[in-house]
Amino acid sequence: EDIIPYFKDIYPTKKWQMFLSMVDEMLTVLRRKFREHVETFQPGVNRDFIDSMLIAKQEAKDEGDEAALEVMDDTHLVQTISDIFFAGVDTTRFTMDWFVYFMTRFPEFQAKCQEEIDRVVGSEQPSMKNRSKLDYTEACLFESMRLSNVVGIGLPHMTICDSQVGGYDVPKGTTVIINHWALHHDPKYWKDPEEFDPLRYLDENGKMKPAKPDSWLPFSAGRRVCLGESLAKPEILLMCANLLQRFEISLPEGVKPNLEHRLPGFGVELPSDYKIVVKERNRD
Repeated sequence: EDIIPYFKDIYPTKKWQMFLSMVDEMLTVLRRKFREHVETFQPGVNRDFIDSMLIAKQEAKDEGDEAALEVMDDTHLVQTISDIFFAGVDTTRFTMDWFVYFMTRFPEFQAKCQEEIDRVVGSEQPSMKNRSKLDYTEACLFESMRLSNVVGIGLPHMTICDSQVGGYDVPKGTTVIINHWALHHDPKYWKDPEEFDPLRYLDENGKMKPAKPDSWLPFSAGRRVCLGESLAKPEILLMCANLLQRFEISLPEGVKPNLEHRLPGFGVELPSDYKIVVKERNRD
């Protein structure tokens, strides 16, 4: 609807109507949960993300910050919850799904990640203090995100003034959509783009390069970049490290990896269903 607005009028499929119904039902649930939090809110008691927003709103009231209060009315807060819920939950799960898929498909990379995790973290639980030293594991995550393209087409942006991009005139009010899949598979930017190669992101010392490649944009680009780049990416890395620290993941004996992708809907891409064998690692 955002990308091609008139499609909602000329192409009202049953699947689209069902999706709208599901969204309405989900928003009803979120509004109810929000009201429950407002009714039971206690200053100084932070139970979860909704309480954090209510505390921030109360602080803005106490400080007389009218500008902050303008964007912290109930409608905005419910929409923020919706954004986190819709955009943050499934995409994180799908990213993990792809990472596990690639680790089973390429056990040699899994073994190198585990060697690094054992050396850096030891028997402790991976945490933010270890993150900067898990270079190879992070490189594998980056490559998984590039090759998988959980969200192949970015959400639409709009130019706020006449602009130029690559020598082309882009008038004010133009809808701009980034084709993540094309960027991540373009041989002009990636050598052997269909190959899984975490070394793309590492320097000669095995450290993550200071700057990510310009054509690596799983979180889109610009000032409206997905919040997941700063919020979810570190968490996903630690989830991957925790998983590989404790378990060895493989395909069942005699089973070959399924290279097909599937599109379950709403612009996300997943690997085809696959079975795995998970064994607890002996780290003695």
